[in-house]
Amino acid sequence: MNVELLILIAVVVVLLLLCAFAVTPFARWIAQKTPTKFDDLLVDLHVVSRVAHLLPVTVFSIGLPEVLEKSYWLYDYCERITNVWFVLVAFSIGCAILDVFEHFNDRNPKTQAKPMHGIFQAIKLALFCVGAILVTSQVSGKSPILILSALGAAATVLMLIFRDSILGVVSGVQINMSDLLRKGDWIEIERHHTDGTVIDITLTSVKVRNWDKTISVIPAYDLITNSFKNWRGMQEAGGRRIKRSLFIDVHSVRFLKESEIEKLMDIEILRPYLEEKLQELKNEKCAENDAYCDISTLDAKKLNMRHLTNIGTFRAYCSAYLRTRKTIAQNMTLMTRQLAPTPTGLPLEIYAFANDIRWEVYEGIQSDIFDHLIAAMPEFGLKMYQRE
Repeated sequence: MNVELLILIAVVVVLLLLCAFAVTPFARWIAQKTPTKFDDLLVDLHVVSRVAHLLPVTVFSIGLPEVLEKSYWLYDYCERITNVWFVLVAFSIGCAILDVFEHFNDRNPKTQAKPMHGIFQAIKLALFCVGAILVTSQVSGKSPILILSALGAAATVLMLIFRDSILGVVSGVQINMSDLLRKGDWIEIERHHTDGTVIDITLTSVKVRNWDKTISVIPAYDLITNSFKNWRGMQEAGGRRIKRSLFIDVHSVRFLKESEIEKLMDIEILRPYLEEKLQELKNEKCAENDAYCDISTLDAKKLNMRHLTNIGTFRAYCSAYLRTRKTIAQNMTLMTRQLAPTPTGLPLEIYAFANDIRWEVYEGIQSDIFDHLIAAMPEFGLKMYQRE
């Protein structure tokens, strides 16, 4: 074998060993001496070490014509090895640079919530495909265009093999462009029994940490082709909905007596409602009789006129009570409504929004409200329905 070729190989091996064991430690030592953190990032993400590998391959490429004649049979094989080496180094450097961009994307407040991880994976996949074609071209000695033509003929088979990857890339772009999903979003997918926070969005899948600490992996294209619930709107609005019903025993629903009305007048938040209603009823009766009438006469012949009911008064009290709660968002929908009767009682639904979206705090707010309302029901002569 050519002695000069052996010397060239020895020099390249030494350079490779230096790249592997000396360049990175030396670069890290220099990076620690500088005030900027960017050079530390280049070392940690292997940009420096991979760029350093250009030196041995460049030396080998330059020295090869000097130690071997181009007509010599070994020259062609060495040249192909060099070209493949260049492609592999270029691919590794490209991936490292993409890692740097992704690092800055994850730490930028404006873009860190964007699901860009899948996009970077897609770019790496494209670089891999280009590199694979170039390597195959060098190994086989065929033109890259000829290889692409052959791949075109095998496109159907490739579509089947890389179906999930292709669908994942397309879905990832759609998710990113439409802003359907971000890292940190709370999503719910009933068909997959998934309910939790998005922790990663990759090229082909979305990883969700459920509230029971289990991890669900959902195909990215499944989120595009099917529906899912994203709670981001609730989180951005700053209010979490309370929608729960009290089931009233219909046997306890009745008209209020005058003595009961006077007793309920002592409830400060309810007094404006009672005064308004009593005046309204008085005006209606006086208008009908065209004479002065006393409120005490409103108890007579109940079905011939309007009267206050205990459930209607309690419904007004619920709304007034919610208006006094500092934990309820007053600028959002707030109401107490009566739903259609059911075999398990008459539903009185509380519909409001807690102003704290944290789960444990929200549950505490909701529980405090219903603790109070359930305890207050007997004051209105009402009972909760309970199966005996």
